[in-house]
Amino acid sequence: MRRHPAVLVVLLAALAGCAEYRARFPSADVVFIATPRDVGVEMLRLAAVQARDVVFDLGSGDGRIVIAAAREFGARGVGVDIDGELVAASRVAARVAGVADRTTFLQQDLFATELHTASVVTLYLRDDVNLRLRPTLLGQLAPGSRVVSHDFDMGDWRPDYTQRIRGPHRDHRLYLWVIPAGVAGVWRMRLGERAALLNLTQRYQEVSGTLSLDGSEHTLTDGRLAGDRLTFTAGGVVFDGRASAEALEDRAGPPGWTAHRVR
Repeated sequence: MRRHPAVLVVLLAALAGCAEYRARFPSADVVFIATPRDVGVEMLRLAAVQARDVVFDLGSGDGRIVIAAAREFGARGVGVDIDGELVAASRVAARVAGVADRTTFLQQDLFATELHTASVVTLYLRDDVNLRLRPTLLGQLAPGSRVVSHDFDMGDWRPDYTQRIRGPHRDHRLYLWVIPAGVAGVWRMRLGERAALLNLTQRYQEVSGTLSLDGSEHTLTDGRLAGDRLTFTAGGVVFDGRASAEALEDRAGPPGWTAHRVR
């Protein structure tokens, strides 16, 4: 039996279910290949999903990750997919699973999806699609929100954690990122009665810069953000604080150090 070459490519992709086949499709649309159920649950565990979380699955397919988030973890889940038939099937599956009241499925373009209410985002897309989503994830998600991707990374945004899962046919790789607070800029600092100036630069969760104190300038080392938690070493002192848009505060509390944004 003769088959059209394009049909064979789609069949191979569906059967293989792995990154090298998905990556051959250059369009913005991602061929639906379901994440194995146990891998989906591991994605949610890696993100430490709890009942208070709102989990968005972008490219949710048959809804299995959204349903698992609600059924296994007690969270609220939102699935987004462009395919109306998959969205309809997801709603039916959620009703059968008894979690229709904690799940929502939207038929829409994932690039047009508002993510401000999400605390966890799960992905099984492609490298190039992840990169297109990256500015939205960093811009809309609150510090401390978690992003988990199955098989595909985020380019030069290094993951906070990587996990490999052995499967019967192939291994799966999960990537976790924690959305960092934005701390780049100049901060006027108080260390007890002493005044200092903190100049920070930032590349995703990695932080560098200088601390000017008592007439000396100290280079920061080991600077890192985990959500809104900022840690760095300067002048032999380890700083451990919480970051908001306009202030940094010692996690140990007063009479520790504080800083306020100058610019």
